[in-house]
Amino acid sequence: MLSQREHQEKRQKLIDSTIQLVAERGIGDISTKNIGLVSGINEAYIYRYFESKEDLLIKAFLFVDNKFLGMILENYPILQYESVEYEERCRLLFNCCWRFIRSHPRKLIFYVRYYYSAFFEKYSAQDHEQRYAVLTEKMQSAFPDSVSVPMILHYILDNLLGMAVKHLNDPEEQTEKTAEACFQLIFAVVRACVKEEKIHKPEGEKA
Repeated sequence: MLSQREHQEKRQKLIDSTIQLVAERGIGDISTKNIGLVSGINEAYIYRYFESKEDLLIKAFLFVDNKFLGMILENYPILQYESVEYEERCRLLFNCCWRFIRSHPRKLIFYVRYYYSAFFEKYSAQDHEQRYAVLTEKMQSAFPDSVSVPMILHYILDNLLGMAVKHLNDPEEQTEKTAEACFQLIFAVVRACVKEEKIHKPEGEKA
């Protein structure tokens, strides 16, 4: 009889193996049989922990999406550093995101392949938007009501993920230049949309 911890470990191993296979082969070229082989777990266990292969894929994306969101929220207080100019605060938060996704290449590739798939639109888009509502709510105060914060966030993620994947195999010394180029591309839009006082904050005023 397996303990609850052992069941959790098996379930997580199936999720990790799914992430690995999607990163290596893409969503359209995986099966429960391959997931079982890679994980070393009997294929039957997939249907014990998940309703289907599709459900396993959805849960794998949920796992990575929550990790990414958690990292952003953990570092979001950087934007409240009153002694630092707004652009530099944004750069610091961006660099946290950049380092995080660069340090998890397999999860990054999985995330991008899922995020830009019809599978995401069909099964996960609505839940993803609701999950990230906590982030858009935090961002809203920095922008006028006329600005669509979800669209700004999508633009940021789109450029961050795309640039990181494109330059995934670059040497480390090159990635700093790539990261700064990506940040400048993103911040140009943020600067154009954010409230004027964020860029030109009167001395002593709270950010």
